[in-house]
Amino acid sequence: MNILDYQKVQKHISILNVAYHLCLEIVEEKGYESKAICPFCRI
Repeated sequence: MNILDYQKVQKHISILNVAYHLCLEIVEEKGYESKAICPFCRI
């Protein structure tokens, strides 16, 4: 994949939508930045 492919995907899919779909817990949102709980650290 090249950079244009990533840009096309980025226009259509929000990383926050992916996080919500995967049931990740969003702990903080500041403008364009978001923090979530790592799914691999939940033990």
